[in-house]
Amino acid sequence: MKPKILIVDDEPDICKALEFLLKREDYDVTSVNSGEDAIEKIKKVSFDAILTDIRMGKVDGIMVLEKAREICPDTPVIMMTAFASIESAVEAMRKGAYDYIVKPFLNEEIKLTIRKILEQRRIISENIALKQQVSQRIACKEFVANSDAMIKIIETLEKVIPTKSNIMILGESGTGKGLMAELVHCNSQRRDKPFISINCSAIPEGLLESELFGYKKGAFTGAVSDKLGLIPLSSQGTLFLDEIGDMPPNLQAKLLKVLETGEVYPLGDTKPKLVDLRIISATNVDNIENRIAEGKFRKDLYWRLNVIEIKIPPLRERLEDIEILSKHFLRKFTEEHKKDIKGFDPQTLALFIDYQWPGNVRELKNTLERAVVLAEGSIITVADLPDKLQKAKYEREPSTLKAYLGNYEKHLLVSTYKALNKDKEAMAKTLGIDLATLYRKLKKHGIETE
Repeated sequence: MKPKILIVDDEPDICKALEFLLKREDYDVTSVNSGEDAIEKIKKVSFDAILTDIRMGKVDGIMVLEKAREICPDTPVIMMTAFASIESAVEAMRKGAYDYIVKPFLNEEIKLTIRKILEQRRIISENIALKQQVSQRIACKEFVANSDAMIKIIETLEKVIPTKSNIMILGESGTGKGLMAELVHCNSQRRDKPFISINCSAIPEGLLESELFGYKKGAFTGAVSDKLGLIPLSSQGTLFLDEIGDMPPNLQAKLLKVLETGEVYPLGDTKPKLVDLRIISATNVDNIENRIAEGKFRKDLYWRLNVIEIKIPPLRERLEDIEILSKHFLRKFTEEHKKDIKGFDPQTLALFIDYQWPGNVRELKNTLERAVVLAEGSIITVADLPDKLQKAKYEREPSTLKAYLGNYEKHLLVSTYKALNKDKEAMAKTLGIDLATLYRKLKKHGIETE
């Protein structure tokens, strides 16, 4: 299908000229002479790009841009104006415009800008589609990711899942270690057997021992009947030990013996129970390393548990996942709370990408649920976010046009760099610049070193 372009200008001659120019480039072009007509078109037709004048009648180009971001947030909008000013440029870019062109413009400038947009969209869409095919192979749990780091983790897990190998998942709180453990279990041959999860730091030491290993009637005061422990209960299934670094030393020795012999001795019992275990453990990487260094966690147990190591990066290190996760949680919570919310304004998504997310995916999820519950409009705005995120907005907001455009340039370079797998010749062609300029810009923004 031909790419669909919408032209919006209150001067019919300009519309006709642009329509003629772009149709010769083999685009499907529609033109309208008012902001009102443009918004009606956007509601009915899915365009690949929108080219709109800023200065028009009652509904100007900024209003068209805002409405387009609400109805079709992924459609790039190019602004045109004969009244170039810092104020209009800043406003258009802050509200999510893809580019900004000053009249009178050259025909080649228009053609190159449209070509760049469509080529970049095609490459990124193909890249995302390939990554999502990988993600969808893990089907029994909701797994949402677009970053190279997370896709590589899934590719590793696909090799490990059919085996019995123990897995240790390392990552900060809120990164999704528990979800990853469930993904492994429910895609494995053990899926029809129990998945049992226990947090080693949340249960007192005495109780944790009886919970894990079970006990015989009369083993201690209050043991009025036999109790099967979580380890034998998870036999042939999966045992998930969260915060494994906080397991008491005496229990570490008993767990090691279970792994070595495949036998469990309940408290007060002299007869072992045979178990077929797969253990997935999880902890913060700093926690486990510190505990080993302090002599509080056994190295031999660590190596038994850490046959396959999976490190989940914090959310701040996988920016590509933030938008797709945000949209996923938005859909989830609008359905749960029966709210009619269609998306985010550009400032909100930009803030999400800038924010450090100390609580990782869990914090993002909670932020989105709060925003959906409190939002009164059809779009999530910065005003719907917690105070700490709003404060972060003002602390990180570029104060000049130069700073804003510099941030935008870096974001475009990074996204293209990743989408094209660091192919600089393809990058230069897509961005419409020569290789020397590209190298200077990569060096300027420190993208190669990052």
